Amino acid sequence: MSLVYFIALPILASFLTPLYKNYLRYISVLLNIILLYIAFSFSSLLPLTQYIGFDSALSISFILDKASLFFVSLFILVMLLFSIFNLKEKSNKAIFILTNLLLAGVLGLVLSGDIFNIYIFFEIASVSAYILTTLNKDKLAYSGAIRYMIIGSIASIFLLLAIMLIYLNIGSLNLIAISKEFSTIDEKIQFLILLSLFIGFGIKAEIFPLNFWVPDIYQASSSKVASLFSSILSKSYIFVFFHIAYILQIDSKYFNFLVILGLISFIISEISALSSKETKRVFAYSTLGQLGILFLAFSYGDVDILTGAIFLVAIHSITKLMLFLSLDILETRFNSTKTEIFKQFNSLFLTIIFAIGFLSLLGIPPFGGFIAKLTILKGLASLQEYLIIGIILVISLVEAVYFFRLLGYTRETTDINKKDIQIPFIQKSILSFIAILILYLGISPQEFLSICFDVASLFLEGAKDV
Repeated sequence: MSLVYFIALPILASFLTPLYKNYLRYISVLLNIILLYIAFSFSSLLPLTQYIGFDSALSISFILDKASLFFVSLFILVMLLFSIFNLKEKSNKAIFILTNLLLAGVLGLVLSGDIFNIYIFFEIASVSAYILTTLNKDKLAYSGAIRYMIIGSIASIFLLLAIMLIYLNIGSLNLIAISKEFSTIDEKIQFLILLSLFIGFGIKAEIFPLNFWVPDIYQASSSKVASLFSSILSKSYIFVFFHIAYILQIDSKYFNFLVILGLISFIISEISALSSKETKRVFAYSTLGQLGILFLAFSYGDVDILTGAIFLVAIHSITKLMLFLSLDILETRFNSTKTEIFKQFNSLFLTIIFAIGFLSLLGIPPFGGFIAKLTILKGLASLQEYLIIGIILVISLVEAVYFFRLLGYTRETTDINKKDIQIPFIQKSILSFIAILILYLGISPQEFLSICFDVASLFLEGAKDV
């Protein structure tokens, strides 16, 4: 069995669509089940490195270790839940083609062991995202997709610049070879490479000051598409950026700079959400805030903080998937995502789902988000970063204001003025499963924390073992 299956199978599923165009939704579910099985099969064989075609400094390579397997498994699980949720989606077959390509892109990003291969999958994921943005087929969707494509092209240019500089100065694109020679490059060239990598991946990872475009793209996309942007796409870019940063063993002053940017991103995003009257924009700003926390936590280089960050990656991914898919139900019913719709629907089930999601994101026990944020804060406390802790706690109160405001809307009008929401059994089952998983990870987190600790420890090793 080969690591290439993680990329080849989703691409094959997309390009053979004429043979089974009426069964795409079932094929997507089966595909993700198979990929999960393959991931499980590899878990006892780690670490694995596979070269495609030939073994040289320029060859294509895939690397699977505990860290990459964690992200691979998480992304496949999210896509599986997404595919099952959309089993009744008969009219829009394109979404299954594009989500399979998106999955191939993000899995390739995580598994790639050479930086040019990373660029290839960077583009596959990006192009899939551009087209997914247009699925609403309205003026807002098309203008959003064009804007997304322009900004994504800028990111691609900077990533290509970094690749060119690396190859000219080292003569290899293999990450292991780069890690051994990077310190020998002139410091000015090093800075230019790191700056180009930051701009390229920073745009895609949605970090300040490169995330000004994000709320507009979420607004232009359907809620179900936004669920994948929030839960999978941005996380894959964060993983690759910091994976490269730790492999290159860059100077701590650069990481300190990233800590500051992560904190600023968190503050600005959470405050911006307060004035928004569109639920998708509120959720988008919330995502940007959580990504700021992740950026901050990944930048510290501390195993305890990074353990919390890895936990937060997982819990935020499934929580935002649940919230955006729930919002999709309302968007389909009301043809709107304004915050006012929380006053108009009558569904105890959806109210509970939203409440669980909001409380977990806020870090309230007994939900999984509490464990993730508590672990990060305990790690910061061990480093005596009390100012950072204080800022995070204060700004979290801002986050609480807009989430509780949305929940408050559900009780404002009488039941006679509300519309009942009928939720198909499959969709209700998926949302219930995610909600139970969030609760389980909050009540019994020990085993998952242990996994996150192992992933964090391996992540921080960088190139020490190569």
